[in-house]
Amino acid sequence: MSPICQADSRKVAGVVGAKTSRRKPVQDRSRRIRASIMEAAHAVMRERGVRAVTTNAIAERADIKVGSIYDYFANKEAVIAEMYAEKLADVRGYLEVEALRITRERWRSDVGDLLRGMWRYQLGIGLDRTIVDAAYYYEDLLSIARSHSLLFASTFAQLLRRLGSTWSDEALADLGISLYTLVNATWSYWRLTETDRPVAIERQIDLTVTLMATALVATPPRSLDATTVPCAEQPAGS
Repeated sequence: MSPICQADSRKVAGVVGAKTSRRKPVQDRSRRIRASIMEAAHAVMRERGVRAVTTNAIAERADIKVGSIYDYFANKEAVIAEMYAEKLADVRGYLEVEALRITRERWRSDVGDLLRGMWRYQLGIGLDRTIVDAAYYYEDLLSIARSHSLLFASTFAQLLRRLGSTWSDEALADLGISLYTLVNATWSYWRLTETDRPVAIERQIDLTVTLMATALVATPPRSLDATTVPCAEQPAGS
């Protein structure tokens, strides 16, 4: 099986946590302080931009001493990285559960509902453009985003296998990465238009369904180096 399909979100989360946290809180008060530090960093980022995030600004917003931040995080970059990693993990948890609800008979409409729900969920928990754009400034966020993309791809590869795809694990994993790039396309559309128009999500859904249909009814590609993907004559499901 492809390494992507074998990805373990718990292991990835553990690696991220080891890199970003100084001390894991064990008491409710400590958990609240840690959460307030990340929320304060996000608030500063939203109001004043990524470059304005400093430990002093975070401490002022959270109404704590600067030294308290270092009890839990190595630096401001670690605060942002762990906040980013936690929100991505929450989104993956949502996807993994909701993907199990997709049926063969209604997979097209179910996938549309899944992606609309995913966007509502992630925006609802604060995974917004300010955090996503922070990856351009902080190198650690890029590795977190890459791990997330592999796990996202794994979820869709497993879904396609459950729906009956005969493609190889490698081909499905590769297609899963392509499906993830459509998420980035939605972010890019909103960034370039400076809007959050839902049409971007609907286009993502259309393209996702088209690519998934290919994997469900077309002959598996003989090589991932092929420049064209065979077109489906009769999509499966309705």
